[in-house]
Amino acid sequence: MGTLILNPNPVFDRTIGLVELIPGAVMRTLDVELTAGGKGINVARALRTLNTPASLVIPVGTDDRQRYCDLLTAEGATFTAVPVPGPVRTASIYLEQRVERVTVVNDAGHPMDQAAWATVLDAVAELLQPDDLLLCMGSFPPEFPAEGLVALIETVHRAQARILIDTVPNLLGAALAHHPDLVTPNLDEALAALDARDAHLIDAHDRTDDEVREQAEQAAVALCARGARRAFVTAGATGVCFADGEQVLWFDSFPVTPVSTVGAGDSFVAGIASALHTQALQDQAKHGAAWDNCDWATATLTGIATAATSCEQVRAGGIDPQRVRTILAELLARPVTITSAGARS
Repeated sequence: MGTLILNPNPVFDRTIGLVELIPGAVMRTLDVELTAGGKGINVARALRTLNTPASLVIPVGTDDRQRYCDLLTAEGATFTAVPVPGPVRTASIYLEQRVERVTVVNDAGHPMDQAAWATVLDAVAELLQPDDLLLCMGSFPPEFPAEGLVALIETVHRAQARILIDTVPNLLGAALAHHPDLVTPNLDEALAALDARDAHLIDAHDRTDDEVREQAEQAAVALCARGARRAFVTAGATGVCFADGEQVLWFDSFPVTPVSTVGAGDSFVAGIASALHTQALQDQAKHGAAWDNCDWATATLTGIATAATSCEQVRAGGIDPQRVRTILAELLARPVTITSAGARS
């Protein structure tokens, strides 16, 4: 099983260190780091550290193409940069010393027309092989039509490959009826996708852990009922729910002292992809059957371990592989809560 990562809306991550972010004030930075960013880039970064081969497909605006590609090359990424009109957007990530707070402001990006998207789909179709897993990660350009994501799902399935989708709620919701193989929203994104609305503010709630778990389980079941073949719903420091239409698995998170939670969800996806790749290698003869019978509990726990160590790093997608192994060993010793679909123990 090969792994291909599509990052539809790449970004320059501008990570800014400062003493404290004070609205309305004039401040001086302590330090600034510029990296190639986007959820797919974060996943690829984590997979490289886990020694799991993966290749990126990225529509890169021609205005900033050379600069963006240079940043990817410098960190050792394997990628296909599909030229599209316009610039690459910027995300401003503010790291405050005094209050140990992280604030992220994402630009929307430059619109992409149908011709440019068709070029991206052609690149994906050329690279995919049967039984591959395509990870579609992150937002799409502004005003991107849901039909474009549907065309991507159809392109992947025509290649006899599989697709994991982690994108904005309105597109995720529209894609469910076309049976994506995996979806991995966080709880707020899942609820927004099911309600057919946008989520402009993510992870800003005061629900109790019990309330979060119940909502995550209900959301995972509902995503499968709407058409997803399998659904992970991540709930931050509370845990993760997995559902596949037959069973619901709940996993508590692993407690860490976070430096930054930016990119933790991307590292979770990287852990899942790495575990699936390892399982496929361990039994090459099964190929497609291995996917249908794979150990989803271990894949989920690998995702949780990878996300946990990601929170201990500043750079999104940055992980410590030895720390992943240590956390995973502890997680594997825990019992897994299993319930029938639609019910809760």
